Amino acid sequence: MPITESQRLIAGPYKPPALRRGDRATCLYRDGDVIITSWSDARIPWPRCQTPGRSGGSGLLIDEELVRAVRTESAAAISYWWGVNGEAVCRWRKAFGVNHVNNPGTHRLIRANAKRGAERIKFRVFTDAERAQRRRRALRLDLSRYLIPGYHGKWWTRKELKLLGKLPDAAVAKRIGRTVNAVRIKRGRLQSLDARRRSTRRGCRSSTML
Repeated sequence: MPITESQRLIAGPYKPPALRRGDRATCLYRDGDVIITSWSDARIPWPRCQTPGRSGGSGLLIDEELVRAVRTESAAAISYWWGVNGEAVCRWRKAFGVNHVNNPGTHRLIRANAKRGAERIKFRVFTDAERAQRRRRALRLDLSRYLIPGYHGKWWTRKELKLLGKLPDAAVAKRIGRTVNAVRIKRGRLQSLDARRRSTRRGCRSSTML
């Protein structure tokens, strides 16, 4: 079964330390010496350890190589390749000051999810009720205070403008890479402008006859 994008390693391979059962090592998570008790049977086998003189089960040895993975890879990737649950990864991240901002693997997934979400919204046709609801929300929260004056998108070309009104708005949006809402607004503005121009011309013709 192929791995998912969230499980993919971005800085591998990771090499486990050359240790055997009974060897002593230093665990950076436990902040002290430990004894190797066994090896995990995960996709990336790793030594398990226990602090001498303490009861309880053993856990993975957190050496510099595994810390590098914790600081670089997504939580899903750590869980998948090292065979640990999300709670363990969360504790390791907290111990080494890792969060969703300074972790490249997690940050990559966040960007990818945001891009997919934006693409879905980009070609979605909102109903009149949804547009009215968003308009009321914008007024209630005074979202206009965040607007930056000026046009910040790409300019319409003559070829794109000629498509307006000749094809459905959704078809035009898909062809030129704009949102359906942007096409609808542009078409409405052009139709309103044409109507005003026709009205002005009729007024001029009537005045010449008086």
